[in-house]
Amino acid sequence: MSTFVLIHGAGDVGWYWHLVEAELRARGHDVVAPDLPGDDDSLELEDYADAVVAAVGDRRDLVVVGQSFGGFTAPLVAARLPVDALVFVSGMVPAPGEAPRDWWQNTRYRQAVEEQAARDGGVTGSDDPYVCFYHDVPRELATLAMSKERAHPAKAAMASPWPLDALPEVPTRFVLCADDRFFPPAFLRRVVAGRLGVVPDEIAAGHCVALSRPVELASLLEQAGRRRRPRLRLIDHYDAELRRHNERLRAAAGVRPGDRALDIGCGGGQSTRDAARAAASGSVLGVDISAELLALARRRTAEEGVQNATYERGDAQVHAFPPASFDVVLSRFGTMFFADPLAAFKNIARATRPGGRLVMMVWQSRERNEWATAIQEALGTSPSPGLLDPFSLADPPAVESLLAAAGFIDIAFAEVRESVDYGPDASAAVELVRDFISTREMLLRMESAAAQRAVGRLRATLAAHQTGEGVLLDSRAWIVTARRAAP
Repeated sequence: MSTFVLIHGAGDVGWYWHLVEAELRARGHDVVAPDLPGDDDSLELEDYADAVVAAVGDRRDLVVVGQSFGGFTAPLVAARLPVDALVFVSGMVPAPGEAPRDWWQNTRYRQAVEEQAARDGGVTGSDDPYVCFYHDVPRELATLAMSKERAHPAKAAMASPWPLDALPEVPTRFVLCADDRFFPPAFLRRVVAGRLGVVPDEIAAGHCVALSRPVELASLLEQAGRRRRPRLRLIDHYDAELRRHNERLRAAAGVRPGDRALDIGCGGGQSTRDAARAAASGSVLGVDISAELLALARRRTAEEGVQNATYERGDAQVHAFPPASFDVVLSRFGTMFFADPLAAFKNIARATRPGGRLVMMVWQSRERNEWATAIQEALGTSPSPGLLDPFSLADPPAVESLLAAAGFIDIAFAEVRESVDYGPDASAAVELVRDFISTREMLLRMESAAAQRAVGRLRATLAAHQTGEGVLLDSRAWIVTARRAAP
């Protein structure tokens, strides 16, 4: 399902979308329909984009929709967030450097209105809002809508040049209202052809289509979401990204028939299932903090017919594992994010039987991992210090001291140098990398134009790493092995 981000037009509020929102939610989608901050005359287009981005938060699978003047804001949001589709609804399609106040003259809007008014007796462009905007909206609903009107957009927003060099490279649709008396249909068809180069989806409605035809509009928006190009999502691709690493970890883990194993940070459960097959008559427990990943793990485990793997949601730092119960504890990049590493490894040691083995894969330092340095260099900024550090267990002496203090002995490190796979081509790789928490956070700190340029550099970097086997970047990791000391 999708998250629809609905951006209202001039003089309006998020309430404008309430009927469409209800319809989309009834179909199982999530909806964000914020009020843009129009009361401050100093606010510019980028401030409106900030408000939408803040309202979206960490939601995924985004379809961004801009109604009328919202067409100036929607692409700015799409430049900063990983968006599946962009939809204009009777929208003002901006040109690079164009201020909204200049759009009317640049598109020859007034001329188009006068020509259409001459044909329809003056209803197009009428000063009466019930005639021009709400002619197909029930009168009571139209009156309520007008009672919610406010000062939006701000004068500064109308004067601010649209900051992007081009529309974002995402699947884009246009919903044209065939009975629109504010934006004449023939006028919009010309603008859409010239500025978007797409054939619009048409609906028999006036300008305020979200109030007059909410069910039909919801269906068109839903179709636009379905028409998006297949997107490589991190949750689905993670196992493929690390397939070379997984083979190395599986060999090092050496799970034997009858073993009881624990998989820390099991994610989608690939390493859990591999261990379960090796354990045969034994069993494997996968633990992760993500309910979404665990749902994926359980589904894939059932599909593959693996019956001796189970999953629990929990933080291995504090999870109540049965004491001295596991012959092998393994982890594929799942142990670097503990708030208190010593407490976590003591808890893991308590769960391991005396003589039982710990086998975990962790990243070496950032500068030794091309996937991290190349992406950071392309984006031109660093992750915020507050983000979880994937390189927290990179230093062997520090890790050896940590594990010894937790109750492990015979600690050893084996280097792993394998490529990470970011997809079949640069386009898929860009979408995947934009799904990273660190990438998303870095782009959100930028204004839209800077984010667009950063994504362009990222695309070029990933394209330079495209091979016959996909987009591959170098990486270095450690396989850390240890044994639980006897009490």
